[in-house]
Amino acid sequence: MNLPRGDNQRKYARFDTNIPVHFNLNPEYHFVPQIRRLGVGGTVRNISLEGLMLDSRLDLLDVCQIFSEAMEDDSPFELEVVADFRRRRLIIRGSVRWYQVSEPQGDIRHFQAGLHLKEYESRTVAGNIVEFITGIAMD
Repeated sequence: MNLPRGDNQRKYARFDTNIPVHFNLNPEYHFVPQIRRLGVGGTVRNISLEGLMLDSRLDLLDVCQIFSEAMEDDSPFELEVVADFRRRRLIIRGSVRWYQVSEPQGDIRHFQAGLHLKEYESRTVAGNIVEFITGIAMD
């Protein structure tokens, strides 16, 4: 089933969500055991069949973990997102298409990122979430 395009002519419509998640780069980049294990907290603010937007408030340590020295222009920037959705642990992996980090407000920075879902498994998970949100069965 093809869902209607959004106002910005995306291939698939995006749907607002408020799904709590943890996200992480490849854990081998992290030196803080808790972040290596759990990632940093955030929220999926919208989702489509091929992408999502993450939103988070990060302290300086979290920012350093996400944007480590391993992140150079030629490095792949992929995040793993873990959601507890409907009492199931779901994993979505995607490539970051854009991101922004605000200036600090005290010790906290506001972080947003748009992920493109390339893997079949991640798109299937996104489709299941969209189906739940909309009540429309995905083909």
